[in-house]
Amino acid sequence: MLSAFGLTELEEKIYLALVGGRPSTVTELVERLAADADEVDAALGSLTRHGLVRVVGDRAGAAPPDLAIDSLLTQRIRELQEARIDLREWLRQQRAPEPADPGVQMVVGVAAILQTFDQFLRSAEEEVLGFERPPYATDISENPAELELLDRGVRFRVVYDRRGLERPGASIHIGRFIAAGEQARVAADVPAKLAVADRRVGLLSFPSQADMVEPWALVVRGATWVEVLVALFTEVWERATPLRLAPATTVLDDADRWTVPTPTDRQILSLLMTGLPDKAVASQLGISLRTVQRRLRQLMDVTGSATRMQLGWFVARNRWL
Repeated sequence: MLSAFGLTELEEKIYLALVGGRPSTVTELVERLAADADEVDAALGSLTRHGLVRVVGDRAGAAPPDLAIDSLLTQRIRELQEARIDLREWLRQQRAPEPADPGVQMVVGVAAILQTFDQFLRSAEEEVLGFERPPYATDISENPAELELLDRGVRFRVVYDRRGLERPGASIHIGRFIAAGEQARVAADVPAKLAVADRRVGLLSFPSQADMVEPWALVVRGATWVEVLVALFTEVWERATPLRLAPATTVLDDADRWTVPTPTDRQILSLLMTGLPDKAVASQLGISLRTVQRRLRQLMDVTGSATRMQLGWFVARNRWL
């Protein structure tokens, strides 16, 4: 879970170990985690800089999770906003009538963008990286091109804007792609619509602006520009929250009602981790608000959690998602 805040796997393990126990020395952490001493020492240094760990003498202790995580989240949001401003400035420069770089091509209009996007996807042979965010020019569809490519073995990694998860039917729609093999994550504010095929060509799509009647997109080729888009995707991906959605046919029935966690529990927890309110989670899963809240109460009772934050830590430590 803490990878969404930019922490490495070892840093997350160390912080969770310290939160759940007493202050420890490097030697004690090495023995407890079966890790390399130099790597543990470096990870502790990074956690200290982030404000997640405080070192007194030769022992390291965890800072209170609520204060430390809020501070780290604020820092990450600020860095992402700065990256977004830099990208927007670059895009503004590319909108000149005659771009200096022949590898940048503008496409205008919904029909032209959809056709270009379909051709773009079908050209992929190994991997597609993508951002999805509102507004949407069309209704939710099955996107057969992605399903066909997933079936062919093409990898998809997609970051969805959290606002898009509130769209009716979004969890069912995304769940089908995840069931087919898509790796999905959710971020609070995805900077633009983006697709990168095989790290050789990118497609950036934007809604209409005051000086443009129709939406427009940029097709970007060339190693220099595509590397910028891949770097932006990687930055957002590493800080996004993993999205776990079972296929749409998964329901909560009498057979698994008392199994913890059920497939439906995992759906509920995954959507809540993205920041959706209870009512929106219930709407996405087609169940009542009372059912969502009752299952959360049961999960808190089973795990001995007094608050939802404690339940979140339990879910992360036990890898329920």
